[in-house]
Amino acid sequence: MFSKFLFVAILALVTSVATAANNPAAIRARGRLIVSVKNQGANAQTGHKDPAHFEKRGMELELAHALAAHLLGDPQKIELKMMRKPQRLGAVADGTVDLGISMLRVTAESASKVDFSTPYFTSGLAVLQAADGKIQSKHDLEGKTLAVIERNDGDAVAMLAEIAEGTGVNPTVLKVASFAEAVHAIAQQRADALLSEAVNIDVFLTRHGAGFNRSPLLTEDRYAVAVAKGNHLLLDEVNAVLAELNRNGELAAIAHRAQLPSARP
Repeated sequence: MFSKFLFVAILALVTSVATAANNPAAIRARGRLIVSVKNQGANAQTGHKDPAHFEKRGMELELAHALAAHLLGDPQKIELKMMRKPQRLGAVADGTVDLGISMLRVTAESASKVDFSTPYFTSGLAVLQAADGKIQSKHDLEGKTLAVIERNDGDAVAMLAEIAEGTGVNPTVLKVASFAEAVHAIAQQRADALLSEAVNIDVFLTRHGAGFNRSPLLTEDRYAVAVAKGNHLLLDEVNAVLAELNRNGELAAIAHRAQLPSARP
C-alpha cells in the first residue's frame, strides 16, 4: 500500500515539475518550443516500413512551426527532438519536450499518460486487399489470413487486439517485413490482406494502386497533439491554434501540402 502511495506521489511531483517547465510563460522565457517528432530516418521511402512516413512527418513539422509562430511569434523558434515511438509520450509526460506531434493516437492508455488536444487528423485501421477482395468490416476477417508488418514498438499486437475487440474474430496472422512482402503474399494467396493504418494504405495505393483496393475503415482513430498532464494553459493555446487552422482551411491545406490523404470511409 505504501509503495502505491509513493508511486502516486512521485507521479504527481513529476507532473507538477513538467507543467511548470513547459507552460506558455516558460516556453516564451526560454525562447524556443521543444517538440517530439518522428525520426527523419533514411532519405529513401524504401528505408521505412511505413509508406506514409514522410507525409506524416511533413504534416507534423508544419503544425509544430505554426504553434511556434503562435507562441513565440516566429515559426523558426523551434527545437525538434527525434525519438522512437515508444519514447515520445514519456518525453511529454516528464517535461523533456513541450509537445508531442507524431501521429499520436488518442486511446484510453495514452490519455492516462498525457493530455491531448482536439484531434487534427482522423484515420483508422483498414486492410489492403486484391481488387476483387470482399472485406468490408471486422466481421469479414473471420477465417482470413492477415499479413501484419513486424515492428519493434508492438503495433502488430495492438492492431490485432483492436480488431478482436467487440467481435471475437481471430484471423490467422502472417508476419511480414514490409508492404512489398505483404503484396507478394497476397499475390501468392498466402494472405488474404494486409492489416495496416488506412493512411499508410492510401499512400501506398497512390504509388502502386493497380490490382488492389483498401477496405472501409475497420476502426476509427483520432490523432492529436500531446502535452503534459495538467498543463491546461499550454493545451488551451494548442487548441486555439488548431481551431483557427481548421476554421480558415489551413489545416486541410497543411495535409494537402504534405500529400497526406484524408481518411475515407
